[in-house]
Amino acid sequence: MKTLIVTAHPASYGFTHKIAETYKETRQKRGGEARIINLFEKENHQPFLCFENIKTDCGSTETKDRLQGEITWADELVFVAPVWQMGVPAIMKNFFDVNFTSGFAFKYTQDGLVRMLEGKRVRFFLTADGPAWLYWIYSPILKYLTLGGFLHSYSGMKISSITTFTRMFKKRNDEAREKLLNQVRTLAWRK
Repeated sequence: MKTLIVTAHPASYGFTHKIAETYKETRQKRGGEARIINLFEKENHQPFLCFENIKTDCGSTETKDRLQGEITWADELVFVAPVWQMGVPAIMKNFFDVNFTSGFAFKYTQDGLVRMLEGKRVRFFLTADGPAWLYWIYSPILKYLTLGGFLHSYSGMKISSITTFTRMFKKRNDEAREKLLNQVRTLAWRK
């Protein structure tokens, strides 16, 4: 299995990146290929989506073509990010807006919507400081209405799991974080 892991945290270190590395290492131990794209690395920066006419103003760029190539390559997409203001960081939302576009992720024909990324699997790993009950409510919203809803409904990708690690401010010791990474390893080991 080919896995593309996309991270969105401005710090060059930290638990977001540890989750991504752990998932990648586990996938590779299982015999798969895995790559990480850090959206905060300069070569992955994309301007925010803006246009006067979506049909003429949203063409390709070198970065967009490369990132869409990575998405095409992958059988599985894994998104790792903190939860800020009940959503993923703006840079990740922009990644979805700019790259999962009409003509790449979906298209409309006379017969209706064609989902162009069917067969791909998606996982989310989110870190948050709030209480677990809040994110228990938030996960279905993410899965069915916002990002996951779009990725599934329009592109055809299947949302396999949304794992939210809550109260991260209390889980600062190595033992507590290792338990969380074991959850990442368990999911990464599955087919």
